[in-house]
Amino acid sequence: MTGLRGKEREKTTFHCRIEKQKNCFILEEDKKIYWCTMAEKIVIVESPKKAREIQKFLGKDFTVKATIGHFKDLPEKEMGVDLKTFEPSFVIKSKNHKKILSEIKKLAKKAKEIYIATDPDREGYAIGYFMYEELKKSAKNKEIKRAEFHEITKKHVKDVLKKAPNFEDTNKGLFNAFLGRRVGDRIVGYTISPIASREIGGRFSVGRVQSPAVRLIVEREEEIKNFKPEPFYVITAVLEKGDKKINATYKEQKIKEREKAEKIFEDIKKVDFATVISVEKKQVKQSPKPPFVTSTLQQAANSTLKFAPEKTMMLAQDLFENGLITYHRTDSVRISDEALKEIRAFIRDNIGKEYVPQKPRKYKNKNTQADAHEAIRITNFADLDKQKKLVQEKGLTEDHFKLLKLIYERTIASQMKDALFDRTTVLFDINGHEFKAVGSVLVFDGFKKVYKQEEQKNDELLPHLDEGEKVKKVEEKLEEKWTKPPPRYTEGSLVKKLEELGIGRPSTYATIIKTIKDRGYVVKEGGSLRPTENAYHLIEYLSRKYDWVIDYDFTRKMEEFLDKVEENKKNWKEFVSHLYKRSVTEEKSSVSEKMRNYALDLAKKHGKDISDILDDPEALKEFIDKHKETRPSEKQIAYAKSLSEKTGIELTEDVLNDREKIKRWINKAKKELMKNVKLSEKQKKILISQGKEELINKPEKALKWLDSYFKRRKK
Repeated sequence: MTGLRGKEREKTTFHCRIEKQKNCFILEEDKKIYWCTMAEKIVIVESPKKAREIQKFLGKDFTVKATIGHFKDLPEKEMGVDLKTFEPSFVIKSKNHKKILSEIKKLAKKAKEIYIATDPDREGYAIGYFMYEELKKSAKNKEIKRAEFHEITKKHVKDVLKKAPNFEDTNKGLFNAFLGRRVGDRIVGYTISPIASREIGGRFSVGRVQSPAVRLIVEREEEIKNFKPEPFYVITAVLEKGDKKINATYKEQKIKEREKAEKIFEDIKKVDFATVISVEKKQVKQSPKPPFVTSTLQQAANSTLKFAPEKTMMLAQDLFENGLITYHRTDSVRISDEALKEIRAFIRDNIGKEYVPQKPRKYKNKNTQADAHEAIRITNFADLDKQKKLVQEKGLTEDHFKLLKLIYERTIASQMKDALFDRTTVLFDINGHEFKAVGSVLVFDGFKKVYKQEEQKNDELLPHLDEGEKVKKVEEKLEEKWTKPPPRYTEGSLVKKLEELGIGRPSTYATIIKTIKDRGYVVKEGGSLRPTENAYHLIEYLSRKYDWVIDYDFTRKMEEFLDKVEENKKNWKEFVSHLYKRSVTEEKSSVSEKMRNYALDLAKKHGKDISDILDDPEALKEFIDKHKETRPSEKQIAYAKSLSEKTGIELTEDVLNDREKIKRWINKAKKELMKNVKLSEKQKKILISQGKEELINKPEKALKWLDSYFKRRKK
């Protein structure tokens, strides 16, 4: 055995195999075995990356362990909720989580101080609460403290640990709100999804939050389909003074009547000058936007970097865990006083003292709850070169830097002076008709020096003009334009709409969008979201049978109820009970359109009249079972034979004569064939351009998606 000393021990104490040996433990690292003294304090977080970062700050007196996310959840293949009491049955998620929990319990028994430092939101608190319950049983009579890290920096981590309260003194309302959401969503999903699947025909998933999001996309698509473009007319006069051209537009920017537009156009053609009616000059200012919250970060990253919300959150998670930004799940725009001082000093020293406002900017939160957290901001107040170096030192990617740059710019800009413009508005008379020209010029860039995303194209400064002055007219234009339908939602604009409607919360926006994509309700075309046929089927069905599920106002009220649970003003079981009563239906199961059409086809083929049983699901099923075709179609047989030639898998006579057997055989042969399939570079480029790069290593799914993509293109 070999002893570890100093930094070597620091590097290894937090990921090891542990065995109890009096006041020591045995550490196994890279197939070597070491004796190590037991760390006196244990800190429990969710992520191994975060654990490694915090371990560097705390040294050998601490062991930092990670739960690897949620280590407990409802069982995968059953309801897991007692529908009389609504008590959930949470289970350890996997063998690996069971092993990790066992290690943490062993460490906790020996440790003098225990800190649960999972993330500072509902989900993080829930992981922490489950751990607290486990450690209360195994580490009896020990104080277990709750630490909330809003940034992973040495000073912050140490300060938080010093002031950490006992876990039992923290707000259990966070856990209760988690229970309400998790149990309520499970009941809605597990109760309605099977009924919807049976009655629509196919596999359909119903969700308390995901289904209203699907409705939004379907309704927008309907708006686009039903939109009828209408013409309007724009008249512009090009004026000239000296070597300066002036574009003046008729006071009604959109003229609806063609006759009116043509009359004005003919009138102004008759003269070759315009008379200045008035000149108004004023200075206008543009203020910076607040620092990022979760939703605005997702929107900005989507519009400027083309990142999907789930990618933005994944990158932000890495930046947070590596100590480069504050916690990324927040709806607070507050920046701490200490950080404000650092930001103002950075602006003064690196950009110029003329860019620092007299007082720090304070932004108002939409709700008082949010104020406990900070906005998403940088933690290292250094220039972009230093930020890039930090990203590289942490082993992060170029995409990480792009997102960090966005957060850096917004953080700094939010504490800079306004941008100032000189704006001139001139009204002209052209043969009895009023035209307007607006010119502006940036006189002080203010926050725009840093935050280029808010840069707007500025009109050129107009030449000096006096009231009553006549100006030469050199050209006139009459343009017919057409109104445009509303655009499809992008992932960023959908996040914005969900936030406006109060659907979901900062930690759920990315998950909602990922879920509706993964479940085939929407597809990404370019940067936009388009509903699939299944989305229409689902929303049409829910509108008839469970309209409350997709009611925006109801969903918002449910989110507000959970907020009240978090504040200990409401009971989570009341929330769940309400959802359960709404979800349970006593209606007789109806016949799906797919089932009815199939039965009618069979009836026609066999010369049977089934009009009297079309609304009876049991009788209809019996008829189908009795008359359905058991022999495969010629198309199936030909396809199976071609697969047999390609794969070498034997195709027996009994398979060729049985529809169910041939289906199973084809699925098996397709999987075998897919093992050797490689996507072409062209196919890969299409997947990347459509935001489906995750399918590149899944050729079977990729080819299926590409097939549907090309079919849509042909329509």
